[in-house]
Amino acid sequence: MNIDHKDMAYRIVGLVGLALLLGLVLWAHQPRGSATPAHDHADPAHHRHAVSGKPLDAERADTLTPSGQAENGVRVVDYDAFQYGFDPDPLVVRAGERVRLQLKSRDVSHGVMIPEVDFSTDIPTGERKAAEFVAPAEPGEYPVFCSVFCGSGHGDMTGRMVVLPAEL
Repeated sequence: MNIDHKDMAYRIVGLVGLALLLGLVLWAHQPRGSATPAHDHADPAHHRHAVSGKPLDAERADTLTPSGQAENGVRVVDYDAFQYGFDPDPLVVRAGERVRLQLKSRDVSHGVMIPEVDFSTDIPTGERKAAEFVAPAEPGEYPVFCSVFCGSGHGDMTGRMVVLPAEL
């Protein structure tokens, strides 16, 4: 059997190069010296993006109407996710009201997270799923995030929930 040492050397150098490249990629994606916990999209308590609502401009509040329909004291809204957004956006609700989202994904697996109300759930593809929360008591604008990795634009997939004052 004739062994071609030159060919064997090229193969070894190629494998070592691939191993070094893989190691470099893994090293580059390691968190370094951060006191912030890992970015866990499944747990609203650990979500780095969680912020309190910002005040609602009174003029703007007068131009908005709540999303969906009020049914037996519950605001019911068909709420869709798609790469890379939510519909309706903004989700408009009233302060302190119970909200039932009828969730559906138009394309791939998604999730919806509203940190302010400690709400997080997955969104099925092709069929509706109901999930409920109580809107914040304080009017304002609150962030909505996708909580399931859905593709290259996942990190930018955000929406807004606008909380109008409660009806008098």
